[in-house]
Amino acid sequence: MCQSEKHPGPELQAAEKWLYFPQLALWRRLGQLSCMSRPALNLRSWLLTILHYLLPFLVLGPHSQVGWRPLSRVSLYKTVPTRLLSRACGRLNQVELPYWLWRPVYSLYIWTFGVNMTEAAVEDLHHYHNLSEFFWRKLKPQAQPV
Repeated sequence: MCQSEKHPGPELQAAEKWLYFPQLALWRRLGQLSCMSRPALNLRSWLLTILHYLLPFLVLGPHSQVGWRPLSRVSLYKTVPTRLLSRACGRLNQVELPYWLWRPVYSLYIWTFGVNMTEAAVEDLHHYHNLSEFFWRKLKPQAQPV
């Protein structure tokens, strides 16, 4: 057995801590919402839960049949085509949505990620033509002081 398999080096440990940080931040943020019950919080984060827990099993399914086992989640993340996913998300954000889809899509995004629309300079959802415009919306001057 290789020595790196017995005792992961500091680089691997630092990478694993970095990979877990967004998940901890998400659950901490969801735990701070006092206006929602626990089942509602679980429902709100179902997309992220599916990606976090089920995706590794789906990706590792073909590899486990040939006897391949990853040492950590770092090796799993190395197999994900991040450049392709990034470009696909970029294209998806630039798609002009039909007028009748603006309110449902943005409402789902607001509900899923807990966006505070009272901080936006333009609160009307019909003003944003695609997700990119919605993401780069201007805020009110007093919304988030530095």
